[in-house]
Amino acid sequence: MKTLKKIIASLAIVLFSQTVFAQASFGAIKGKVTTTDNLPLFGGLVKITQSGNYVGGAQTDENGKYSYKPLSPGFYEVTVTSIESRTKMITNIQVNPEKTTYVDVIVATNTFTEVVIEAEPYRAPILDQTVYSMKSINSTDLIHLAAPRGDVNAAIVAIASDVQLGSDGALHVRGTRGDATAYIVDGVKSQNITAVSGLSIDNLTVITGGLPAQYGDVLGGVIVVTTKDYFSGIRQKHMRQTAMQEEYDRKQREKNAKAEEEKRRKEIEEELKLEEEAKAKKS
Repeated sequence: MKTLKKIIASLAIVLFSQTVFAQASFGAIKGKVTTTDNLPLFGGLVKITQSGNYVGGAQTDENGKYSYKPLSPGFYEVTVTSIESRTKMITNIQVNPEKTTYVDVIVATNTFTEVVIEAEPYRAPILDQTVYSMKSINSTDLIHLAAPRGDVNAAIVAIASDVQLGSDGALHVRGTRGDATAYIVDGVKSQNITAVSGLSIDNLTVITGGLPAQYGDVLGGVIVVTTKDYFSGIRQKHMRQTAMQEEYDRKQREKNAKAEEEKRRKEIEEELKLEEEAKAKKS
């Protein structure tokens, strides 16, 4: 009888040891799925495969987290799919026995292309640029000229090499007198452009040769200025504000990404600590 009890006890110990060994021989995969905007992906499908063969799957929770176990030691692939994001696969993931492998995935959100049509009033060309000797520049390029900002005369000299600024403050085209040059501001002939601020110019055109008959008997050149209307000013202001906002958003995304990375690192450390404590209690 005692012998039988010893045999049963021995078998129980062997079976228990095998069970413990079997349990200890498996690993797990855990992780978090976020978008490129640092937002957790909720309801994403996480597929675990090994050499392309389906092993199992999980779904991300409201925090973007998922987990799957048990997994035999080896190499696996993790594929994340969602309606809100593009499919992404992580390969060559090694799972070790009695260890949790953390696989965090960042997916790109799906973007639905929107066609935006912008309309603006038609502006008839002032001159046929293929016929006349002329230089033309818009407000955007004016900002980048090697000339004091807002100085119209300096801008004209910068874009037209055959125009010089005299000591009297007048512009001389091809060596002609200062009063031999015609100035057209918004379609109206003017004596000069001293009252025009460079910051208000939408387009600046300098004609130095082959002058058309519509400007009369001009001996020098013709300078045509089109000033900004209300809506062009609004557009430029909107473009500046948009550029500033985009730069601010970019810096915020980088800052948030670093903070999220540090937060995630601490979460993983805490989970690993809890796992080790749980193992210690079982042993």
